[in-house]
Amino acid sequence: MYLNGFGFSGYRSFVEGLSKISPLQKVNLIIGKNNVGKSNIVNFLNEQYPYFLSKIGNQRQFGRQEQSVPFKSIDQPISNKPIVHKIAFPILSTEIDNFINGKLSNETTHRRHRELAKKLLESEVFKDKRGDLWFVYKANSHTAQFTLDVDIEAILPVLERHEWQQLWGALTNQGQGDLRAHWIPQTLEALSYVPASSPKVEVIPAIRKVGNAGSEASDFSGEGIIERLAKIQNPPLTEQEEKQKFLAINSFVQEVLENKSAMIEIPYERDMILIHMDGKTLPLESLGTGVHEVVILASAATLLDETIICVEEPELHLHPLLQRKLLKYLSESTTNQYFFTTHSAHLLDAVESEIFHVVQVDGASQVNAISSTKEKSGICHDLGYKASDILQANCIIWVEGPSDRIYLNYWIRAKNSKLIEGVHYSIMFFGGRLFSHLSAQDSDEIEDKINDFISVRNLNRHTVIMFDSDKESPRARINSTKQRLKNEFNDGSGFAWVTKGREVENYLNVDLVEKSVKAVHPSAQGLIAKGDWENL
Repeated sequence: MYLNGFGFSGYRSFVEGLSKISPLQKVNLIIGKNNVGKSNIVNFLNEQYPYFLSKIGNQRQFGRQEQSVPFKSIDQPISNKPIVHKIAFPILSTEIDNFINGKLSNETTHRRHRELAKKLLESEVFKDKRGDLWFVYKANSHTAQFTLDVDIEAILPVLERHEWQQLWGALTNQGQGDLRAHWIPQTLEALSYVPASSPKVEVIPAIRKVGNAGSEASDFSGEGIIERLAKIQNPPLTEQEEKQKFLAINSFVQEVLENKSAMIEIPYERDMILIHMDGKTLPLESLGTGVHEVVILASAATLLDETIICVEEPELHLHPLLQRKLLKYLSESTTNQYFFTTHSAHLLDAVESEIFHVVQVDGASQVNAISSTKEKSGICHDLGYKASDILQANCIIWVEGPSDRIYLNYWIRAKNSKLIEGVHYSIMFFGGRLFSHLSAQDSDEIEDKINDFISVRNLNRHTVIMFDSDKESPRARINSTKQRLKNEFNDGSGFAWVTKGREVENYLNVDLVEKSVKAVHPSAQGLIAKGDWENL
């Protein structure tokens, strides 16, 4: 039912380079700023993927059919370079052996041939950094004449001449032939992968509204939803299982409204959706736009079965809690695979999902699969989220103790009087031996789990640390703990400030320090030693 992934290029804002949307899960988030190309991924999947898949699947002989590429002028990228339309299909690393065994089915006869096929397919021509195989097909600018996008001269050295002949013979049951004319291209053709069928795709647009009485629609934007709900509210005798869908939608409404007495109903007139709750009956629209939105989306997702559903901006009119409830329901209570184009960071950890970050570089869209906490943080920054949006400081500065805070605040005010402690930054103390238990890596990056380091970056993404070098001479080195923290803080959204001299006090004007000490302690004679490496 589900797509494992797909790739494409030469479509709208995706100009050059293969954009890979993989690996995929049941819920997939396509996230980024406005106008970076998120919707173009959905449009390609809905409009172009089935076409190219059908042409490649029917063609089977690469380069022997010609059909017009069904791109409208709006679909063509604006570029000074020739555009090459590509589509690609992956085989995940966990499925490689099964795929090869399916091509060479006799375990005894084909044992050696399977080894050769694996050697070929796991070469850098097909295999990516994740270990998945990618089969890329290209069409020229005017036709859908597809060829497997492989350079024969580049792949030729992967196998010896006699190995090519052995593998070709096993796959095609032929003899004789020529290396370049037969063995290589026909082996690649026999081992190539194209999905068996195109999935059913439905797109739910960003503008959603419950339609008027009697309205019908071919999409699931809200038009016709009353008629659809009425049919599963009271299905015919032969379709009573449809009633379970209505009950599932009703359970979701109860959870959204946090009221177990809530019941939805389509009245006899079929002119509205009613909500019965706490002894009252109200039309759906009276409960607010947010509830209105989630009912439309939950209904569409429940009415459809085993479908790829692409939802544009599901967060519209929904506060973060409703967004999370919606995704949880879709993930746990429906049979579809989902693609959400969104600007909302609240969806990032709502359910287990794959996240794809879309950006624009020099006017062209690029997409990156996101996995680490650091990368998720980059998305939040890209979308403009700041800690101060939820009344937290935008940055934390870690210092050893209170005197460091005094110096630091004084210097910050001198540098920029508009920076306010508690808003733009907060100062925290790490104090002495606690130092060795801290880490600036994210929890999922800390390798030494035995020491159980505490990740300060989990408290705030933008983190700075200031500590004394404790060096007694310019040639001395800082200790290993400080060197580790220096590297970790510098490798992220923040940095480490190691004092220029022995301690932070060595930045002070020593003559003024001596004068101040004498003013407080008249019996003092003078500083024992002065300099960057003295114990001031």
